[in-house]
Amino acid sequence: MNCIVIGAGNAGRPVARILNYIDHKVVLTDQKKLEEFPKKTQKILNQMKKEGIELNLGPNYTPELKYINSAYISPTIPTNSLIRKILNLNGVKLINHRDISHIIDDIINIDIIGVTGTLGKTSTTHIISQIFESGGYKVWKCSSRHGNLLSEVIIDGIIKDYHHQNDIAIFELPHGTSRLMSQVKLKIGVLTNIYKDHLDEFEGSVEKYAQRKLFIANSSETLISTPLCKEYLEPLRDDTIYYCTRKTKTINEFECDVSGYLNNQRIQIDYELINSHGTFESTFKLMGYYFENSIASAAVALTYGLSENTIKQGLIQFKGIPGHLEYIGNYCGREIHFDAAFVPEGLVATLEQFSNPELIVLIDNPDTTTIRDKYKIGNVVGEYADIIISSGYNETTGVVDMNAAHEVLRGIHNSNCIKIATKDMITAGKLAIENSKPGDTILHVGPGAITNYDELKQKMKSGLEKGCRKQ
Repeated sequence: MNCIVIGAGNAGRPVARILNYIDHKVVLTDQKKLEEFPKKTQKILNQMKKEGIELNLGPNYTPELKYINSAYISPTIPTNSLIRKILNLNGVKLINHRDISHIIDDIINIDIIGVTGTLGKTSTTHIISQIFESGGYKVWKCSSRHGNLLSEVIIDGIIKDYHHQNDIAIFELPHGTSRLMSQVKLKIGVLTNIYKDHLDEFEGSVEKYAQRKLFIANSSETLISTPLCKEYLEPLRDDTIYYCTRKTKTINEFECDVSGYLNNQRIQIDYELINSHGTFESTFKLMGYYFENSIASAAVALTYGLSENTIKQGLIQFKGIPGHLEYIGNYCGREIHFDAAFVPEGLVATLEQFSNPELIVLIDNPDTTTIRDKYKIGNVVGEYADIIISSGYNETTGVVDMNAAHEVLRGIHNSNCIKIATKDMITAGKLAIENSKPGDTILHVGPGAITNYDELKQKMKSGLEKGCRKQ
């Protein structure tokens, strides 16, 4: 079958690759020329050409529709566009996301565990993977640590035959990937939480954002969730397994099916499931949100049928992931930590881990391609920090927006907090040293720890080193 994919953006590229993978002849077209795409995208497009996809990029291409059997149109192309009318007039069959999702479901023949939610997806995905690896499974792990566009990473894994090389697939599923995965059957689905984020993509509606996440309720054979999502899930199914943390060793405040208690670097997990129940403990030396996400991961493993001992070994062996409460080191007497928190609830979970007398917070521009409530973010960070250094550089788009940096600082209501705006993280790192003293803690927060991890981390360390040289 001859297929045309119109639009070489984030939606079109994975579709073109999967159609080519199942032996369709695929043409990928876009109004942009190759050199107008970002360098990373150019590399992917050139790889697609090597795979056999015909690229017709630029404004002068006119498709020969008499040779085209079907077409996929990227969702960013307006519904009243000329190309849609031309395809309709020529009787070309349109392919949609559900069609592509069914194709993926047919291809992947191993169990899939999918993790979605606003916060905690990445660390939960990695903890689950570690537990299964401790049990001897070969795991196809896919998270934002492997690439910002998860749909593209999953398709790349299919092309590389990961679904045949592994025993189980464990996928992080952000809202942008959910379209492509909406018809893929999950052995177990995990919903970590639903908070306000990406609302500019959903007409400002939390309900519409939640509905995008709730695809997992229909896709999952077994669904595991935090009780915070009960109001969304109860109308959809009555067999959800709920997990939660608790503050005391014996009282389960939320009456969850799987709950956990953390004390003195030991984690206790209690579970009461249909086919099993029990209690076990394991050493656990990580901080913050890793605790709650470990309970979710234990719930997954228990439900799948893994032993208590396998789960304990997995939790012991898991050492955290880069960019998530990551300890960077000691710079001229200051303890440096690096985290990706940027949603208010996530920031609280991170900031509560640091109780030093002086906390200096470096925050990169909270906007990515999504515009966020920077005033609210500043308000939250201001409740914990003694000094806030706000960078205007958007680590995702590469654009400096000092208005964003100042909007963060305007949100700070703590009159004792020192507020500094700067253009980038190199300067922020240098200023952090200059405005602190030995014994203080310096903490980075912001989405750049995900979208531009290696470069951002190096820039911050470069700034810290510059500051230390002047001490």
